[in-house]
Amino acid sequence: MKLRLLLCILVLVGCKRPSTPLVKPSSGNINTITVVIPDLLWETEVGDAVRAAFAFSAEGLPQQEPIFDLRQMPPEVFTGFARSSRAILWIGFSDDVVIRTDKNRYARPQQMTVLSAPDTPSLVEMILSQSTGIIKSIKQGEIAERQRRIGKSTLKQNALQNHFGIDLTIPSAYHVFKENAKTVWFQREIRKGHVNLLIYELPNSTTLNWQNPLQDIIRIRDSVGRAFIPGRLEGTHLITEKAYEPYVYYTKMAGMQAIETRGTWEVKGDFMAGPFVQYLIDDKANNRYLILEGFVFAPSIAKRDYVLETDAVIQSIRKKKKD
Repeated sequence: MKLRLLLCILVLVGCKRPSTPLVKPSSGNINTITVVIPDLLWETEVGDAVRAAFAFSAEGLPQQEPIFDLRQMPPEVFTGFARSSRAILWIGFSDDVVIRTDKNRYARPQQMTVLSAPDTPSLVEMILSQSTGIIKSIKQGEIAERQRRIGKSTLKQNALQNHFGIDLTIPSAYHVFKENAKTVWFQREIRKGHVNLLIYELPNSTTLNWQNPLQDIIRIRDSVGRAFIPGRLEGTHLITEKAYEPYVYYTKMAGMQAIETRGTWEVKGDFMAGPFVQYLIDDKANNRYLILEGFVFAPSIAKRDYVLETDAVIQSIRKKKKD
């Protein structure tokens, strides 16, 4: 009798459903949004609004590349594997205005934003007005996803801890290309070029107008390029591209105030150029400015995702004690 009761309990436990449903892992290329919208609507001003709001040219690139690649599909085929996309934008008509974001609805991690309205003008206005917040959230998700992928195979190095008391999660494909007491340069080879990470520090007595920093940032970048990053030809070096003014934002890194700069670099005296992203951190605790920069040289191929890779590495910054 006791044995029969025990078997019944085991069967019941085995049949008990988990308290939370199993969610499959999300998938998809970096910087790609699945846009679920009827084909006919995609060809109207609603589709034009989606493209204008989510596929405009990314900042700081030497040639035009969209901020996101858009993968459109009608609702009737949004089933099965299609639902595993990491970033989803659902656009359509409804009796009421709907602005909703679902997290991990069909996969994990996943952001699905639903925008619907009763008529075309309202829907177009909604898409344009809501895009800034949606883009910010998707970008954060893409950085986190790139960091997750990097974490599968990381570079083992002590240079950053020894020189600066920090650490970064860097892909194993990188290596220390050049270093001195105040600067470390990592590089990895790619098809027809290379991706670079540059970390250096300056005393906080360095002239820097925090309220209007662009000219000082350009001066600092160009002086470091002159001293540390030579071009292919003798007497050439990396500078900030003069023809296009970089974009500047204020942000925080590892709890410290920082200035984010995005733009293009060039080699003075040579025909070389590419995009860069830089974070200048006000590290008050150590009486210094800490500068972390990613720059890409990849002529004739797309560079957007390489810039995001360096951005993801830089945003993984962690403070560590120097040995």
